[in-house]
Amino acid sequence: MELLRLDHPLDDIGPDAVLVVALDGWTDAGDGGSAAAGRLRETFTPVPLGRFPSDALFDYRDRRPALSINRGVLGDPDWPEVTIELLSPPSGPPLILVCGAEPDLAWQGFASDLAELCAKVGAGRYVGLGSVPGPIPHTRPVHIIATSSDTELLDRMGRPHEEMVVPASCQVALETVLRDAGLDTLGLWVRIPHYVAGEYPEAARALLEQLSSHIGTPVDLSSFDEDVAENRARLDVAAEGSEEVREHVAQLERLYDAEAEAERLATASGSTPSSPAITEEQVPSADDLAAEIERFLQGRND
Repeated sequence: MELLRLDHPLDDIGPDAVLVVALDGWTDAGDGGSAAAGRLRETFTPVPLGRFPSDALFDYRDRRPALSINRGVLGDPDWPEVTIELLSPPSGPPLILVCGAEPDLAWQGFASDLAELCAKVGAGRYVGLGSVPGPIPHTRPVHIIATSSDTELLDRMGRPHEEMVVPASCQVALETVLRDAGLDTLGLWVRIPHYVAGEYPEAARALLEQLSSHIGTPVDLSSFDEDVAENRARLDVAAEGSEEVREHVAQLERLYDAEAEAERLATASGSTPSSPAITEEQVPSADDLAAEIERFLQGRND
């Protein structure tokens, strides 16, 4: 392996391990994947497996490490990192968890090393955890879109019906490399409200629910309940306090409901869903809506 440095014997990894990846960046909106990975680490004690040298993966001028200065005394830099750990749930397969900061550099080398690691330990499955912004109102449940090497799995989960060309994230690029290496791949992507800044705990809960169902590893999700309720109440207050925000959310609700109805009718008839009555071009600007919400919440804090 070109970059990966192993710190733990691979013999300790049991059969049929699953590679689970959650990296920050633009495909981690609302910290969905990162928070889900954090919950896995809290639930199943992690054992360090290896590390990628940070100098090989990161442009520190773009992702500068934080550094404390206490009365002129320098602390230690908080270097960005990608951790690789083994989780051994009491039921279900072993998990090789890769999480942390999205690499700036060496994406192909990073992916090649992880593919080689999977080959060495006999891991034949990959699950990616992520989240992306979309025209979703916070008053409706999040839903997951999937990418996969398994067309039958995509059909069961519900395929995205449109073709898109998007800037790739490292995690998406990694999935293509693992697919070409022969792994069964599944990328789970929660769509969250595009106007929400900060954490969106419902995303992490939805990802872990789907992961648990897919690999057969129970995960207690009750710890998210309070955070989800508090976040919903916070956004509800912001929407009710501003006529502009309230109308924007109502417009998103109409789009969401129209898409859901089109999907229901298409599923019943076996056809492709038609376009909803409201198009995404009619969706309010995420920047404008987020700014209005933040202005309102700041006013309440003042």
